[in-house]
Amino acid sequence: MLKNIIFDFGNVLIDYDPDKIIDHYDVNDEERAIFKKNIFGSKEWLEVDAGRITEDEATDIFKRELPAELQPKIEKIMTTWPEEVIYFPKMLAFMKDMHQKGYHLFALSNTGMRFANYLMSTDYGKYFEGEVFSAAEKLMKPYPKIYQILLNRYQLVPDECLFIDDRPENTETAQKLGMHVFTFNIKKLPELKEYINELK
Repeated sequence: MLKNIIFDFGNVLIDYDPDKIIDHYDVNDEERAIFKKNIFGSKEWLEVDAGRITEDEATDIFKRELPAELQPKIEKIMTTWPEEVIYFPKMLAFMKDMHQKGYHLFALSNTGMRFANYLMSTDYGKYFEGEVFSAAEKLMKPYPKIYQILLNRYQLVPDECLFIDDRPENTETAQKLGMHVFTFNIKKLPELKEYINELK
């Protein structure tokens, strides 16, 4: 019997697209290319998610490595980008519906804490009964241990859980641990609802 629904963040609750984030800033084409490659596409960006460095430490690295005249824009992007992400309103409605039907909602996401804390402060965050974030645990999906942390911390039975993620390698690990899984994109929301009905 399905009791718990576990959500990834990127491309599940939000449209994670660096170009769409950069659209919110006053940059020219050259600057856009620099920021996309050297911030969002950098190894430091992944190290923030992995909890190996903080957002502030990453910002300092970007400032050292990129032209000095870009420093104010680097600072602004790094401190405000969580506010510029596009959210999927249909997913908020879906979460509300699932909560009202009695399902327990949890978060399991590869994310830095600046974004994690911001999302948890929004209307989306209020529906979660628990959360596990890669930066806090210093573990990344699809490594099995981070899934086990969530299951153990909240005393969840794998067969009673549905894990929703946009990356097949992440859902494959959850499935191996005994969870029901759904590899998601926003166009597949009707399919997800049908799948949940089948799991009742």
